[in-house]
Amino acid sequence: MKILSLSLLLLLAATVSHVRSSASVPGLIELLKSDNILANEAEILEKEQLSISYPNCRSWQLGVETSNIRDFDTVPANCKDYVKDYLTTSKQYQYDSKTVCKEAYFYAKGLALKNDTVNVWIFDLDDTLLSSLPYYAQHGYGTENLDAGAYWTWIGTGASTPGLPETLHLYQNILELGIEPIILSDRWRMWSNVTVENLKAAGVSNWKHLIFKPNNSKLRQVVYKSKVRNSLMKKGYNIVGNIGDQWADLVEDTPGRTFKLPNPLYYVPS
Repeated sequence: MKILSLSLLLLLAATVSHVRSSASVPGLIELLKSDNILANEAEILEKEQLSISYPNCRSWQLGVETSNIRDFDTVPANCKDYVKDYLTTSKQYQYDSKTVCKEAYFYAKGLALKNDTVNVWIFDLDDTLLSSLPYYAQHGYGTENLDAGAYWTWIGTGASTPGLPETLHLYQNILELGIEPIILSDRWRMWSNVTVENLKAAGVSNWKHLIFKPNNSKLRQVVYKSKVRNSLMKKGYNIVGNIGDQWADLVEDTPGRTFKLPNPLYYVPS
């Protein structure tokens, strides 16, 4: 009887062990099927020319600022009011910009500057020192799909691009610390006169260099700015910091620390 009971216990243990062992297999199969379903859904979306929507516009902006959302042509249509409020009414854009510029100043203030060279800080121009908001306010706050050259045509008319106070304040602080500002613009040289007038109207008239892209240059912004930075370093400049509103202003072997300002209006590929 005892022998029979022992046999039953061993049989029961083997059965439980088999059930537990085989239970892990359906989990693996289920996981693989889930991946297949996601792939099928992606194919359906592509065939039907549907796009992922971003019902939470604040989360969409976070994705943009952190470069997790890239290569978008326009602001999502449902985020027009959010972007308008962010940039014009709520003062959140001002607060966010102030936070970035404050950190940039604390960093610059703590630097041990070199005495045997020129210490410089590179500032982007559009939506860093000067605002493009008057233009985009006329075009749905980034929700309209515009011709790539439309903004530059607008600049060429001599339109006003007001200064951005938080970055202008940082600009003055950088000067007071003994660091020379260099303004590195993506604008073509043909717009140099109107740009100087825009800067003077914003209270900016003191810079080490104001650099423009050669007329009709087709270089991508990220490549062009990287080439300029490398050229400056070869000439002996010590680049201690960079600030801009696009990652394309700041990546590709950028010396010094970089500071990214908020900009939910558009995206420049990097």
